[in-house]
Amino acid sequence: MKRSISKGGLTFLRRGHMSFWLMLFPLLACGQSTEKLSLNDAIMIALQNNSDIIKAQKEIDAAGGRILQAGRIPNPELSVNWNETPTNLNIGDADERDIGLSQEIEFPGKRGARIDVAEHEKVIVELSLDRIKTLTISRVKRSYYQVLLTGETITSLESTISLLNDFLKQVTERYQAGSSTYLDVIRTKVETTRLGNELVEARRDQQQRIAELNILLGRLGETPVTLSDSLQYEPLQLSRDSVLVQYSVRSSFLQLAEREALRGQSLVSLAKKSYLPDFSFGLFHQQRAEEPPFNANDFSGITTRSLGLQLGISVPLWFWQQPRGQVEEAQAIVDIAAIQVEAARRRVRQSIINAYQLASVANQQVQVFQTSLLRDAEDELRAGISGYQNNQIDVLNLFDIYRTYRATKIEYARALYNYLAAKAELDASAEVPE
Repeated sequence: MKRSISKGGLTFLRRGHMSFWLMLFPLLACGQSTEKLSLNDAIMIALQNNSDIIKAQKEIDAAGGRILQAGRIPNPELSVNWNETPTNLNIGDADERDIGLSQEIEFPGKRGARIDVAEHEKVIVELSLDRIKTLTISRVKRSYYQVLLTGETITSLESTISLLNDFLKQVTERYQAGSSTYLDVIRTKVETTRLGNELVEARRDQQQRIAELNILLGRLGETPVTLSDSLQYEPLQLSRDSVLVQYSVRSSFLQLAEREALRGQSLVSLAKKSYLPDFSFGLFHQQRAEEPPFNANDFSGITTRSLGLQLGISVPLWFWQQPRGQVEEAQAIVDIAAIQVEAARRRVRQSIINAYQLASVANQQVQVFQTSLLRDAEDELRAGISGYQNNQIDVLNLFDIYRTYRATKIEYARALYNYLAAKAELDASAEVPE
C-alpha cells in the first residue's frame, strides 16, 4: 500500500533538521571574537611562553651565576689581637696589640680551571635549551596538524550531510511521485542523523585538540581559535644520506654529549691541581709595651710600633685521600662521557634513519591518494548517484558509496596529517625525543 508524506510531516522534518543545527551552533558563542592562528604564529608563541623553554632559559641564568662563583677570590681576613690583657679585661691596657689583614692565594691555575668547568656547564645548558626548542616546535607542529585534521573531518562530514540533505529532497520527491519507497526516506533520515552524531563528536574532538595546542603555547585559550593554515603537501625531496648528514651536524643532543666529554677533561685538570699547595699572605700593625731600656723615670719601658709580615703555604700531606679520589672520580667521568658520545652518535643516526623511513612511507601513502583513490572515489559517487536516479541501484548501495567517498576524503586528510607529522618528527629526530 502506498504511503504519502503530508505537508505537516515535511514541515516537521525541516524543523527537526533546523533544530539539529541550532544545537551545534549555540547562541552563547555569538559575539565572541575569533583569533586566527597560523603555524608560524603558534611556534613563536610557544617559544615565548612554553614553560619548559622558560625554565631552560632560567637555567642559563643560573649557569652564568655559577661561572661568577667559580671565579671567586677568597675574602681577606681582618683580625685584631690583644695579648697580655689585664684580668679586668680592659683591652685598652693590653701590652700587645696586633691589627692585621691576611689573604689566601690559590695556586695559579686553580681558579681558571674552575671557571673552565663552569663555562662548559653553561654551554651544556644552552645546548639543552636549543634541544628543548626543537622538540617543542615539533610538538607544536603535530598538535597544530591534529587540529587541522579534525577540521578536515568536520568539513567532510558537513559536506556529506549537505549532499544527503539534497538527496533527501530527491528521495521525497521520488516517493511522492511513486517511484521510491517510504523506507528509502527513513533510511536517508537515519543516515543523516548518524552523520550528525559523528559531527558532534568531531567538534568535541576538535575542541580537545585546540585545548592541547593552547597548553603547548602556554596560554589559557579563552578566545576561540581558527587556524589559518591548512594541510599542505610538499613532496619529500632530500635523500636519506643528505638528511643524515644535515641533521647530525646540527644535533644539539650530540653536541651535549661531546660537551660533557670536554667538561670531564676540565674536571680532570682541576682535580690534578688539588695536589698543588695554596698560599697565604698577611700584613700586621703591631704595638708592643714594656720594651727596654728601663730607667728610674720610666719603669714601664717604652711602647714600640712596627709592621709584621706573614707568609704561609699549605702542605698537601694527605695527598692519597681527597686529591687522589678527586682525580679518580674525574677520570671516570671522562670515560663515561666518551661512552655516552659514541652511544649518542648511534642513537642520533638511528633516530634520523627511522624518522626518514616513516616520512618516506607517509609520502608514498599521500601520493597513492592523489594519483588514484580520490579520483576513483569521486567517479564512483557520480556513477552511484546517476545509477540510483536511473533505478539501477537501491538506496542502501548508494549509502555505501557515500560512506566510501567520505571515508576516502577523511583517510586522505589523515594521510596528509601522518606525512606532515612525520616530517615534523624528522626535523626533531636528531634530538632523540623521548
